[in-house]
Amino acid sequence: MILFGFRRKVAAPVAPDVVRSVSASETGLARTDNQDHVFVDDARLVYCVADGVGGGSDGAYASEIVCANLKMVTYAADETFKSRTSAVEKALEDANAVLFARARERGVPLIASTVAALVLDPANPRHAAVCHVGDSRVYRFRRGMPELLTRDHRLGGGSPMLTRAVGAAETLRPEWLEIDSTDSSRFLLCTDGVHDVVSAGRLAAFVSAAPTLEAAAARLSADVVRQGAPDNFSLVLLEV
Repeated sequence: MILFGFRRKVAAPVAPDVVRSVSASETGLARTDNQDHVFVDDARLVYCVADGVGGGSDGAYASEIVCANLKMVTYAADETFKSRTSAVEKALEDANAVLFARARERGVPLIASTVAALVLDPANPRHAAVCHVGDSRVYRFRRGMPELLTRDHRLGGGSPMLTRAVGAAETLRPEWLEIDSTDSSRFLLCTDGVHDVVSAGRLAAFVSAAPTLEAAAARLSADVVRQGAPDNFSLVLLEV
């Protein structure tokens, strides 16, 4: 039985109801454990989904380390957008070092995690930065149209094999994108357990057409389950 535990909070540094968010992370129908983690900090306007690589407890540990580092480092960041984006970069670099060292200590090929993060500017939440490593994604939806803001770090030809992940190499190579929105937008951060089974068109239908974020998250999660939910699936939905 899949239970969807959505969370909704209002960001502290901006006017009430300017930023809203919900999140969910589920095991799916085929897996016995959940190797995904999500991080939602409405007070500091930092959001993330992470998908563990390496299997079993190693994968779960990797994604948990990513989110725990984000929580620890962004908590110490000041109120500026630059400080918060720098904090996210440092958190991922620190997580990368921990995971890379752990794999070598244990003699295993890989303990790693994907990450897709969104940082909103506290002075203007419609100004934001996207950071990602691996194949977790960030979408923006405006006027019903989906816009993919990340590119999967996968081998060509539709292969699921990753070319980048946090912990996969001694040096981390995240991609950053700064964006501005002139009107209200919804954002979706999701792991491949979502985007591999739900097309961009269907994502747009669920995310844009639903009257509330809670309804959008419920409908999207239900569709993943209808498709068999072959993997863990996690999502964060925001409205700005």
